[in-house]
Amino acid sequence: MQKSLKIRLHVLSPIHIGCDDVYEPMSFVIDEKKQKLIDFDPLDFIKSLSSQDRQKFTEICMQGTVSSIVSIYKFIAGRPVTGREVEIATGLLSHYKRVKELSTYGEKKIKQELNQFAVSRTAYNPHSNLPYIPGSSLKGSLRTAYLSKLAKDKRIKGRMDRAKDLEIELLDGSFATDPFRLVKVSDFLAIGEVTTRIVYVVNKKKKTSKFEARGPFQILETIKEGAIFEGIINIQQPEQESEIIRPIQANEFLKSINDFYIPAANEENKITAGIGSGSIVVKRINERFKDKLGKTAFLFRIGRHSGAEAVTIEGNRWIKISPPRKPVKFSDKGATTIWLASETSKPNTNNGLLPLGWAVMEVVNAP
Repeated sequence: MQKSLKIRLHVLSPIHIGCDDVYEPMSFVIDEKKQKLIDFDPLDFIKSLSSQDRQKFTEICMQGTVSSIVSIYKFIAGRPVTGREVEIATGLLSHYKRVKELSTYGEKKIKQELNQFAVSRTAYNPHSNLPYIPGSSLKGSLRTAYLSKLAKDKRIKGRMDRAKDLEIELLDGSFATDPFRLVKVSDFLAIGEVTTRIVYVVNKKKKTSKFEARGPFQILETIKEGAIFEGIINIQQPEQESEIIRPIQANEFLKSINDFYIPAANEENKITAGIGSGSIVVKRINERFKDKLGKTAFLFRIGRHSGAEAVTIEGNRWIKISPPRKPVKFSDKGATTIWLASETSKPNTNNGLLPLGWAVMEVVNAP
């Protein structure tokens, strides 16, 4: 016996789910007129070159030096290419132009600048190039919420053990007794048009300070707000001889999601409002799902830079807060900084910066 839930995921803020892939210098160009990144097939590009240009391009690629990567950028720039077009943050075009002028610098400087210009891709289907939400990522987010519910039910608080040990205690054992073993989450595929946008992600202090946060900016491809994905969650019941003591019930499971993530969203809303970046996520939740929350709509957070609070068990957090090259410090309250999506690598104001990872899980066939 199992409960099968048909789910739609509605993206509320930029989502990046890492896949250990980047846009390679030989397969993209930033079109200055369109102000978009063009992702193309390098083999098609090479075929389109004249024999003379092909020879020149081959010689550049054969150099194998850091500075030759800059030469590749220069060679490709301005040449006609066709491919998938990706929206970019406004600051990325000038950043791209700056990278193309790096050839007069030393190898060390070029390497440093190229590392900062790396564009990480979000999880995608290699056949269609469309982004998707891996079931494993969603299951991880929902598991954290459910474990927090168990900790509250068992009145377990203030535990600083290894997270794995705490999970074993909450689940009354290890793999054999883990009720989440019977929760099967499919990958979630795009419905309709789903686009991505490449943004800067910057680190900001949660409290206004004259000192900036130390985290270096990153460049991430993100799924844009408004995207919808669809998939299935199956909640299976254990066999009679199973060691699982307390199987997961659909209603209890769904309730734990909002119980965990709604307070987190409200707390973050206070932080973003306090530093002047606005309250856009809570506004979007209220505009679209206020009457559905707790009935068929359940707020959650997923992907990179969701915040340490979203991946740790409530009441039992032990979060590293020390900056690089400083003595290690931990806190049971939460991180002191927040990562936000930005149009530039060094925004002059916090206005318009967006939290990452928020989405609503809508149950189409509510239990």
